Amino acid sequence: MRAACSALLAVLAACMAPAAAQQTDQKPFDKPQGIYATINMSGTESAIRQLGQLVPYERRMAISAAEPNAPRLAPPVLYALANAISLDDSQMRNAVFWFHVARIRAVFDGLRCKDATARNAVNILGKGISPDISRYQRQNRQDTLQIAEFAVKWDQQNPRNYDHRWINLYGKVARLSAGTDPAELTVPESEWPAILQRVHEAHLKSVAEFAAQK
Repeated sequence: MRAACSALLAVLAACMAPAAAQQTDQKPFDKPQGIYATINMSGTESAIRQLGQLVPYERRMAISAAEPNAPRLAPPVLYALANAISLDDSQMRNAVFWFHVARIRAVFDGLRCKDATARNAVNILGKGISPDISRYQRQNRQDTLQIAEFAVKWDQQNPRNYDHRWINLYGKVARLSAGTDPAELTVPESEWPAILQRVHEAHLKSVAEFAAQK
């Protein structure tokens, strides 16, 4: 587990790197069986579509609906929220904040997932982030560190109220398994607090190192 944890936490070092072209071809498996079919993805795709509206009024309405309910939103929706907010230049700090919250929660969910291949979802989602968010962070490194600290505090103070198993649908096991063993999805809950602490520490360390660069 510790080796897998270290490997995934290493991707945090690239969280402020320039974003690649948005990637939409790697999506969660939509024909799961057994226990995988019980993973609650209701509302996730529709929320992402609403946040991606090109009409400014409709997009802002979706943002207004999403922000107060953020603890109930799975990380893919939080990434979409960050992208939607980034279209308004005056709200870039807020966009960066939600990006960090999304990243923290996605990494944590990935480390709770037993299928190591599913953890690639963190990279997939990161590649779809707005280039404006990456640009703001490069140009405002110390501010980015402060935002990351706020994001960690928010994550600590707002219990997750979504199905953390969403990330399993990005892995190979969900595509091949009959889903007869619920234990194959997630590591024991007793391990979660220690995992979350490592995620928070690693996130702040990677952002601090980024902020120290010139």
